[in-house]
Amino acid sequence: MIEKTFLLKDKSKIIIRNLSIKDVKKSQAFFNAIPESKRRFFRSDVSNLDHLKERALQSEQGKIVRRIALMDGEIVGDASIEISSDLWKSGTAYIRLVVPKQYTGKGIQFTLAKDLYDFAQKKKINKITTKFMRPQKDLMEIYNNLGFKIEGILPDYVQDLKGKEQDMVVMFASLDDLKFAHQFIGEWLDNDHSSVGAGEM
Repeated sequence: MIEKTFLLKDKSKIIIRNLSIKDVKKSQAFFNAIPESKRRFFRSDVSNLDHLKERALQSEQGKIVRRIALMDGEIVGDASIEISSDLWKSGTAYIRLVVPKQYTGKGIQFTLAKDLYDFAQKKKINKITTKFMRPQKDLMEIYNNLGFKIEGILPDYVQDLKGKEQDMVVMFASLDDLKFAHQFIGEWLDNDHSSVGAGEM
């Protein structure tokens, strides 16, 4: 996927591109800045340097599309999209977004959503699914604003990184649902100086 540049209305410039092995230290700084009380609900231990290297290698090898948002050379958002290999779920992709609370007011999550939308559209994906632990209320709010709907809640389905059982929330959106995010993108971007044009999404 190509590198994209977005200019927010506060004149902040956001660059979105693939994660690479050269980004491991930046990725470590990004995740370490997230409170442990939030990281415990992540799918994997993002404080582990070897794991971060593996994530970067997966991105470079194309196994999973991993995209990062950078502002002033530092990572401010992390996203991934993985196309299901299950024939029963053909046309489905799974996404994950990580945007720390201090950056959600800037609209970074919407630029990442636009970026992933473009990829899904090119790959003819018709359904996007995401899964996360129920205590991640900030994440649920982000997905709600992006047009996702709750598909189900599985009680005590997963364990957090401290070994405590947690409910898992499953949300989904069609590509048409994701168009809903365009109105939010328009609120945050300087449309005269961004890679998002009117009606593009």
